[in-house]
Amino acid sequence: MGAQDLFSTGALAVLLAVLLVVASTLLARERREVRSLRSEQVLAASAPPPQEVRTPQPRAAIVVNPTKFDDLDEQAVRRRQAYVAAVFRSHGWADPRWLLTTPDSHGDDQARQAVADGADVVVAAGGDGTVRAVAAGLTGTGVPMAVLPAGTGNLLARNLDIPHTDLAAALDLVFSAGDQRVDVGRLEVDRTGSDAAPESYLFLVMAGLGFDAAMMAGVEDRLKRRIGYGAYVVSGARALWGPQAKVRVSVDDEEEAPVRTRAVIVGNCGKLTKQLVLMPDARIDDGFLDAVVLSPRGGIGWGEVAWAIATRDRRAQRRVRHLRGRTFEVTCAEPQQVELDGDPIGAARRIRLTVEPGVLLVRCPPLRPPGT
Repeated sequence: MGAQDLFSTGALAVLLAVLLVVASTLLARERREVRSLRSEQVLAASAPPPQEVRTPQPRAAIVVNPTKFDDLDEQAVRRRQAYVAAVFRSHGWADPRWLLTTPDSHGDDQARQAVADGADVVVAAGGDGTVRAVAAGLTGTGVPMAVLPAGTGNLLARNLDIPHTDLAAALDLVFSAGDQRVDVGRLEVDRTGSDAAPESYLFLVMAGLGFDAAMMAGVEDRLKRRIGYGAYVVSGARALWGPQAKVRVSVDDEEEAPVRTRAVIVGNCGKLTKQLVLMPDARIDDGFLDAVVLSPRGGIGWGEVAWAIATRDRRAQRRVRHLRGRTFEVTCAEPQQVELDGDPIGAARRIRLTVEPGVLLVRCPPLRPPGT
């Protein structure tokens, strides 16, 4: 229903017009549109009419990675926060609480504090690293996580059909979407191959070692800010011709013969972009992990890998092998670079990956079967 249908009296129509003029004036003063939220005019115009306030009012906490908004001055940040608060009030919610990440606390501590303070939903505003950290703080709590994507990859958002180019639409999901129960992955990293206490990480999308991790490690932040997703293409081209690694892959504790490979990638879900799906059968709520073992040899081999991934052709098994299970362990003859959800975390000799079914609630559109 449009604004003219909602406001039938002349007085309210005038009031709405004044609000739109004010929003337009503020928009004209901005030097550039930001990634974090749509312009003030769009946010103000898209906010639904005030509803009757419920008692008690629900309240959200928004965990923000401030480094994603370095192109904003302090005044612009305050305006964005004011508009977001207005959207929440228009839906009968209290003003959200803002919690900033720090170099030492990436979002998990902030999410736990939000739960302790009684937040009804915790919103992760940032890239995949912030989303992963917030999820780590919310796993097992029963408090749902919403996502306002503000990164380069936005991998979880892409897999859950959360808008990553229209952040006002992503914000609307806080009020319009249901809570979906999803799996999380657990990655244990053994740096030496004999660590008594391996490092433990949560991941939501993919983790692995080899070529993909070397590509992530080679991405320059300066280049990523300039050309976005293209920075990964540049880094990937640099890492394309590295040597194969000798590894053993164990699926559900059944060890396979040693193989030479460029990458072993294990996924909780399988989409990289809208059209590029690395693991077509992966589903974030099925209680399983899926994996691909990439074993190209030279340029022709990479061509076969690219064709198999682009066309989802399962016949290219000699270059791209698909595996499925609840537990994966990968042991390397030599240390290999490791990544999770697109973030490099250094080299290791052994990694172990497990799935924790249904332990996280995410506010997002209904989950769809793979390939739909």
